[in-house]
Amino acid sequence: MAVVRKSKQSPFLRWANARPGRVISLSFLLVILIGSALLLLPFASRDGRSIGLLQAVFTATSATCVTGLVTVDTATHWSLFGKLVILALIQIGGLGLVTITSFFYTFMRRKATLKTMVTAQESTASFSFTDVMRLVRKIVLITLVIEFAGGLVLSWRLASSLGWARGLGKGFFMAVSAFCNAGFDLMGDTAGGPFSSLVAYRSDPVLILTVALLVILGGLGFVVWSDLLELPRSHRLKFHSKVVLAWTGILLAAGTVLFLGTVGTGRLLDAFFQSVTSRTAGFNSVDQVGLSHGAKFATVILMFIGAAPGSTGGGIKITTFAIVAATILSDIRGRDNIILMRHRLPRETFTRAFAIVGLSMSIVLSVTLLLSFVERPSLDNGRFSFLDLLFEATSAFATVGLSSAGTPGLDPWTWAILTPVMYLGRVGPASFAISLAMQTRAHKEPVYPEGRTLVG
Repeated sequence: MAVVRKSKQSPFLRWANARPGRVISLSFLLVILIGSALLLLPFASRDGRSIGLLQAVFTATSATCVTGLVTVDTATHWSLFGKLVILALIQIGGLGLVTITSFFYTFMRRKATLKTMVTAQESTASFSFTDVMRLVRKIVLITLVIEFAGGLVLSWRLASSLGWARGLGKGFFMAVSAFCNAGFDLMGDTAGGPFSSLVAYRSDPVLILTVALLVILGGLGFVVWSDLLELPRSHRLKFHSKVVLAWTGILLAAGTVLFLGTVGTGRLLDAFFQSVTSRTAGFNSVDQVGLSHGAKFATVILMFIGAAPGSTGGGIKITTFAIVAATILSDIRGRDNIILMRHRLPRETFTRAFAIVGLSMSIVLSVTLLLSFVERPSLDNGRFSFLDLLFEATSAFATVGLSSAGTPGLDPWTWAILTPVMYLGRVGPASFAISLAMQTRAHKEPVYPEGRTLVG
């Protein structure tokens, strides 16, 4: 006689563990809640007073979702404890809690369960189920090596003007933030002043290019790193890596050309860095308020596209944009198949890409419209424009962190609206794609009559 042992898990735990997408989403939410509680403590602020619930939750969400939007200057407001909390949230949010816990599973030589491996595969956007735990180890170790190397270079550059003690702290904080595409910095108590980011260092090519390189590496994605490391042995790149690398180069070059002549001085370094940082990084070497309308709109487009899947960046992702572009081009050429870089794409990939783009665009436009009602007094007196609100909404959803309206001066209701938007931008599009991929078709589908309508 078979004995069936009843599960001791609560209904909530059974629901949470039902799909990897839920585990990933809830892990981010858990980190945000813990971070909010820690930042709410009085000694997290330099003045010894609690910052308040709304701003604590906003900052914790921005750090965990590696966004970079802030209501207070990070360097001047937070104590050492508060800064360390923010740094920890950035690191956890950049890698993902699931990736970190999976790493410790393997580090402690514990055998990962099937569910752990499936969830880790979704968290890292890995194609291979069998090699996912090896990829997790690579991700964490490569991250630490790159951040350490970047921290040394940045600390060396900053030490010349700030001294080694301050230079080391700011350099390594910036390295972690840049690689995780977070946009947080500790430059507010330097010559540039609060919320200045890297404007005061815009003429330092070593610092600017180091930050740009860290941002680009973080935005390539974990699968691409692994593929590049295997290149000396395999002598070939996977199709996914080719698409990411090619389109990263295309967008960086196109962005640089678009910004050249529109970022105030027309300097090539400024234009290149604006192109890099617009794709989910959040640092800026040029004041975003002073950008022309064309430059702001170009930034919105790059923010919306974002970085690569499985990376520390946000947006709809480069591959999604590439698939949509290939679909449009194939349709214009009258092809039955979708061709991208001499490869035929399955129709289900095209369907997911358009679903993600449509959902993301709907969220950004809806949030922008909602913000226009909340910020109506500022719009009426000309403090900023409707384009600035579109800029802010896109920056939050794409987890970028750039602001042309000035986030600290916005209405508290705007902060409350942008908080879930940042969270949704970090976990929403990915979870939506995962849920589409995991849905099983019914054995018997109802038969509907064919409908015909004009398109275009």
